Amino acid sequence: MGQILVGVMSICIVFLGILAVQRLFTENQCLFCQDPPSMVDYLFKISRVTGESEYSIFQKSAEDWPVSQAMIDQDFRRYLSRQEVPHYVKDFVRRNKHHLDDLKTPPFLNRV
Repeated sequence: MGQILVGVMSICIVFLGILAVQRLFTENQCLFCQDPPSMVDYLFKISRVTGESEYSIFQKSAEDWPVSQAMIDQDFRRYLSRQEVPHYVKDFVRRNKHHLDDLKTPPFLNRV
């Protein structure tokens, strides 16, 4: 009986250790990842906050620029394959960045 109790306690200690490490790496608690958000992160946040797709954000971004629909499609495919963000989307994110920094998304929507 004593060996079973020791085994159960060992499993509980390992489980609690795993939970503690996981807690360290959550977005708001992360002590090791202090990198500023990238353009891709901002696009993800805009998408989740507005409920629009990232493709819709590309289209909205291009409204103030002389960019054709074919170019938007090509840039979006490049974004999906290589995560390259075109200049007109970067401009859109920069203009709205201060609004995004103030918003907190729920933890279950945050990117890992």
